[in-house]
Amino acid sequence: MNRITKLLGIEYPIISAAMNWVTSAEFVAAVSNAGGMGVLGPNAGQTQNPKSMEEYAENVRNEIRKVKKLTDKSFAVNYVFPFNENDIQPFTTLLFNILLEEEVKYVVAIGTKMIASEMKKLKEHGIIVLYRPISPTVENIMEAEQHGADAVIVTGSEAGGHVSEYNVSLFTLLPQVTATVSVPVIAAGGIIDGRGAKAAIAMGAEGVYMGTRFIATVENPASAAAKKAIIGVKSEEMIELAGAHERTIPTPAGVMAYHLIQEGKAEEAIPYHKNGYKEALLLGNLDHGTISVSPSAGGIKEISSCEQVIQEIASYMVTSEHDASVLHKN
Repeated sequence: MNRITKLLGIEYPIISAAMNWVTSAEFVAAVSNAGGMGVLGPNAGQTQNPKSMEEYAENVRNEIRKVKKLTDKSFAVNYVFPFNENDIQPFTTLLFNILLEEEVKYVVAIGTKMIASEMKKLKEHGIIVLYRPISPTVENIMEAEQHGADAVIVTGSEAGGHVSEYNVSLFTLLPQVTATVSVPVIAAGGIIDGRGAKAAIAMGAEGVYMGTRFIATVENPASAAAKKAIIGVKSEEMIELAGAHERTIPTPAGVMAYHLIQEGKAEEAIPYHKNGYKEALLLGNLDHGTISVSPSAGGIKEISSCEQVIQEIASYMVTSEHDASVLHKN
C-alpha cells in the first residue's frame, strides 16, 4: 500500500470526483466496493432541487445511510468551504453536524480559498480531509498542507466541471507541487485510464481523482443520452463558455449558450447552461443543458463498470518493479 491507500483504507488509490447530481449512493458504493473510494457530491441521489438548506442537508444524510447499507468500504462526502472566514454559512454548520452524527470519516473539501477555521474544526473531530482548491496553485496547496490537510488534490485545466481560473495543465502543475509539499498528492484533470494514472505517479502523485471517466460507467446515474454523448465526442469538439468557467460537449443548449456569449449576451445564455448538470447530464435533456466534462472524453470509447475502470487503471500502476515500489511506498 502507499500513503493514500493507507490513509483511506482502500485497495487502490483511485477516487471518484465529487460531481454534482451524478454521485448516487449506488454509484459511490460501486466505486468503493471495486477497491477505490467513492465520494458523495452535491445533490447526490437527487433529481430535484431542494426547497431549503435543511432539505439539502437531510438528503445528504439519507445518501450517507444508503451508502453504508451498500458497502462496508471507505467512502467520502463533499464538503464545501465558505467564501471567507467571516461568512460561515448556516448550511456549512448543518452539513458539519450531519457528518458528526453519521460518523463520516472522510471528506473531500473544496473551496475558492483555504478557510482555516473550517479545516481546524474538521481535524479536531478526527475527520480525514482531502483538500481540493478550485483554482490550484503551488502556494494554495502549500497553505492547505500548513493548515492540516491530510492529502491534497491537484487539478489541471483539463478537468471537467468548474474549470480553474488558471489555464495550467495537470502535468505542468503536478511536478511543481510534488516537489514542494510533503503530504500525499492526488492528481486530477484529464485522467481517464491507466496510462494517465501511470504518468501522474511518475510525477510524484500517489493517487488519482477522476470524474469524466466515472460518468461513463454502468453504475453512474447520468442519463443514457449523456453517456452516449461522452463516448461519441471528439476532444477538439469541446466548446469553452467564456465567463462561465465551463466547457461542454456541443449539446444544442451548449452551442446556443456559446453563440450568445460570443455575441455579448451572457445573461441570455444563462438559462442554457445554468442547470446543465441536472438537465443534460442527469436527465438527458440536451436541448436544455450542457455536459461539462474533460476534453479527455475523446478517449473514452465505451461504457464500462466501475470495477473494470478501476482494474484497468490498477494494472498500469504496478506493471514493473519500479512502479510497484512507488505504489507501495510507506
